[in-house]
Amino acid sequence: ESWPFLKDLDLWIIDGLRYSPHPSHFSVHDALSWIERFKPRRAVITNMHSDLDYEVLRQTLPPNVVPAHDGMRLAVA
Repeated sequence: ESWPFLKDLDLWIIDGLRYSPHPSHFSVHDALSWIERFKPRRAVITNMHSDLDYEVLRQTLPPNVVPAHDGMRLAVA
């Protein structure tokens, strides 16, 4: 019943712990699949494990998706 509310969000902050599957967190692949499904205008992948290379991830994500970082600020209207 909640799925329609996730469609076309202005901003979606979504978990993406690591590249490999995890029993209680989304992987980066999972997060990107959900982002593709619901098509938010912007998405931020958060809760990333330290073994993910921020710069590599930043360069490979779609243009509307960014990896979160410590101290990150987001403008919302």
